[in-house]
Formats: sequence, C-alpha cells, structure tokens
Amino acid sequence: MNDGAITNEFEKKMMESIDGFQKNIVYVDGEDIRLAYSLKLFKKYNNSNTILLGNKETITQNLKKAGLNVGSQVEIIEPAQSPYFEEYKGRLLEIFRSKNKHVSEQEAEKMVGCPNYFAAMMLEYGQADCGISGSISSTGAMMKPVIQIIKAKNGRKYLSGAVLQIVPDCPYGQNGQFLFADVAVMPDPDQEQMYDLVLASHDTAKSLFEDEPKIALLSYSTKGSAGGEKVEQIKKVVEKVKENHPEVKIDGELQFDAAVVPEVAKAKCADSEVAGYANVLIFPDLNSANICVKVTQRLARADYYGTIIQGSNIPFNDLSRGSPPEEIAILSFLTLKQLKFKEKKG
Repeated sequence: MNDGAITNEFEKKMMESIDGFQKNIVYVDGEDIRLAYSLKLFKKYNNSNTILLGNKETITQNLKKAGLNVGSQVEIIEPAQSPYFEEYKGRLLEIFRSKNKHVSEQEAEKMVGCPNYFAAMMLEYGQADCGISGSISSTGAMMKPVIQIIKAKNGRKYLSGAVLQIVPDCPYGQNGQFLFADVAVMPDPDQEQMYDLVLASHDTAKSLFEDEPKIALLSYSTKGSAGGEKVEQIKKVVEKVKENHPEVKIDGELQFDAAVVPEVAKAKCADSEVAGYANVLIFPDLNSANICVKVTQRLARADYYGTIIQGSNIPFNDLSRGSPPEEIAILSFLTLKQLKFKEKKG
C-alpha cells in the first residue's frame, strides 16, 4: 500500500472480501504518530470504529497532524480514566484467583492501566471485536495479557505467531505467497505444541489463501536423509495430523528446497503431494522461523503481513516495532478478514 493505493492482487482481494465489514478495533499503541497516519489510509477503505488507547492530548495532536479528527469512527480512551477501570480490575483479580495466583489490588491496578491489559479486557468484555499492538509495545508485553485473559480457544491449546509474506516474481508457493510459523511465541515447540501449531496455521491459511493450504514441516533432513530428535518429532506430528485430520495436506520432514521447488521434490520425494508446492512452512523452532522471515523480507523485498496471533478466537495481532503506516493499515485489514472468517466458521 502506498499513499492509500493497493499494490498487489492479494491486497485487492482482501479489501474486496471485507467491503462493508465494520467492527470495533482497539489499538494498544494509540500515541504512536505512525498509527495516526495509518488510520488516514485505513479510513479510505473501511469505516470501522477505531479505538486508540493512551494520552488524549497526545493522540488528538497526532490525529490533527495526520488530517483526522476525533469522532467519525475514531475514539480515544485513557485506561486510568475509563469508567470500566474498577470493573476490569475486579475481573482481572478473579482471573488470577481462579489460577491460584496472588495479585494485589495495586498490582491489578497497574496492569489494567497498561494499554495491552486494558485492550485485552475490552476484548474479553466484547467492547472491542479485535485488537492490534506492537508498533511501540514489545511482543512479550502484548502476549502476557493475551495468554492470561483471552487464552487459546476453539480447540487450540496454545497460542502461536504466523506471518504471511509475498515474494515478488516468485513461482513457488501460492504465486509467491507463504505463511511462516511459529515466528513469535514458542521458542522450541514440543510434539504437542507443534501439532497444535500445524492445525492453527492451517486455519489461518484457510482464512487468507484462495488455494488449499499445503503444509511442510521443515528440517535439515528430507525423508530420513538425516536423523535426530527433532526429525523424529516432526515425523510423529505429521503422522498424527494425517490420522486425525486426513483432509489436511501435510508432509515432512522436508528441507526447504524440497518443500517449495518442484524439481528438487521430484528428486527427493516424488510421491509427495505437498513437496515442491508447499505454501505453509512450519519451522522446527523460533530461531529459524524468525530469522527466515526477516531474511525473506529484507533480501527478497517480500511484502510482509503480520504477526498474526493464532489460537485465540478473538484476533489480537502484533506489529513489528519498525512498521511503517502502510503495514499498520494492512494488518488492520487482515485482522478484519481474519475476524470475518472466524465469524463465518462459527
């Protein structure tokens, strides 16, 4: 997106899919000037109500600089001044008590005054439909309230992070489109976590891709060319997914080139329906996933969409702290698309 112009076919189809779909979006980092400029782009395409958390004076000045006014589907909330502050504090104390964790009233007040916790409580109470954080906040600061308040639901046990990237002039994947996971949450997923990650990533890909998701579990090994504990774990995950969800197209363990390049796949695993055509790439650990995403974005100049927090039934997604206004606007659209898919799925 540049000066409000849609730059590729994916963005065009995404915008068409959420045309007229208007919800309440809460932004944690409301004082970020980039957010104000992103909303100017966002409002050209969608008229959802946008709720900005933070200091009212600062946010108002930022909006004026961007040519926007408070009102007209732009709302500002200072968490400490909210009439819901005490109710949120009480609910947060209940949540911790139910987990047998002691939190003092002073600690609970400090949490609710934090925009990430306040946004999570808004989502919990249905006062916002989806949320976006991360342009100023760290991923860790965002994930704590997501884990403690929103939690994994809809059959998922764990939260995870995925990024959609579109590599220009790339014949692989879905016309250069790939979903990468887990890029943000689980440092070294065990077998159960990886199984959950696969199914969550399949759901995300279904909500975003036109083609059927083809999932490859990546490794330094292809079909037994090398061994190791992680390789055996990957094999067991693939077997379990195929047994419990035969509709999911999945294979592994696969090296990256065997997963995405048809010629390499023919040489290494010709009988696979996924190898050579994978568009969902599941990495063995957070290190490899995060590094690959950054390398692809910078060296291949790939379009970057995410981070999408998977597993929650309430979309609450995470920006990179280096995101320009265009990326913030695009993640807002993608979050709406994700929410629409979840509502349709029921």
